[in-house]
Formats: sequence, structure tokens, C-alpha cells
Amino acid sequence: MRPFLIAWMARGRHPSPMPPTRIERWRSPLVMVTLGGLLFALLSGSALLFFAMPKARREYWILVHWVFAMIALVPYALYQLRHWLRVREHARRTHYRVGVHAFFVICGTVLTGLPLVTPLESGTRLYTLVDLAHIFFGFVFVLLVSAHLTLVAVNTVMQSGPDDDVQRARSAVRHLTVGASLIAIVGLVVAITGS
Repeated sequence: MRPFLIAWMARGRHPSPMPPTRIERWRSPLVMVTLGGLLFALLSGSALLFFAMPKARREYWILVHWVFAMIALVPYALYQLRHWLRVREHARRTHYRVGVHAFFVICGTVLTGLPLVTPLESGTRLYTLVDLAHIFFGFVFVLLVSAHLTLVAVNTVMQSGPDDDVQRARSAVRHLTVGASLIAIVGLVVAITGS
């Protein structure tokens, strides 16, 4: 009877009768769209970094990278707010600290990315320094968010109950990985066909 009472009391704090479980959170469309958008930003930024392009095509890819990165920041900001409100009391645990560091690094990525598309003139020393800082922040963000998600995935699977829950946890992590990858790949295909 006691778990029912706790669940009933928690109803006022959550829109659904019970909050989503750890495993169910891995299937969240908001998380999938957020990671897909961030993966697209990584891939389009890497195309800018590693592939030589004519000036017109490079400007197109800069615009695509910037627009889609800004669009990806909307679900990222929503997700981060909801996530922080839910986990802030656990912030001393390692994987949460890695996630918090990732958040601050993406702020650096945005702050160094904005001047690259607006006031700075390409080819100047200042532009090159800001561009290098943007690349640094971007790749550090990828490392930190990858470490955070790996640690959380391992914790989710390891703390699952019976074998059935372990299989559901693994399936949920795979679902998110495949879904986010497909979103990024479709985005790249659309961008490539548009150029």
C-alpha cells in the first residue's frame, strides 16, 4: 500500500501519474532530436574543417552549419533545463559533473561561433583565433558529452533489475543511438543535395 501512496503523492509534481523511468528517458524524442542536431553540427563543422571547398560552397556549408546548430540549440536548451531540474541534487557524481562541464563548453562553442558568421572578416588573424577556439570548444564538447552519455548508459544498464530490464535498457540506448544518427545523416543528405 505504501508505494501506491508515494506514487499518488508524486502525481501533483509530474504531468503523468509516474515519472518516466531511467530506461524510458533513453527513448525520449527530445533527447533524440537534440543529439541528432548536435551530431549534425559536428559532422557539418567537420566537413568545413577537413574538406577544401570553393568559396561559394564553403559559404553555403557555413550557413548550413550555423542554421542547424542554432536550431539544435533549442531542444538542447529545453532538454538541459528539464534535465538539470531533475538531477541537480546528484551533481557531485562523476557522470553528472562531466555533463555540467559539457554544458559550459557548449556555451563556449556558441560564443566563439557567433562572431564567425557576423562581425569578423574571414582571413584575419582575429578570425583565425576565434575559429580555432570554436573548433577546440566543439571537439572538447563532443568528448565530454560522449563520456557523459557513455557513463550514464553504463549506469542505466548496470542498475537495471532483472535480465528483462537489462535487455530493455540496452535496447533503449541502441534506439537513441540509431535514431540520433539517422537524424544527422538525413540532415547531411538534405544539405548535400541542396548544395
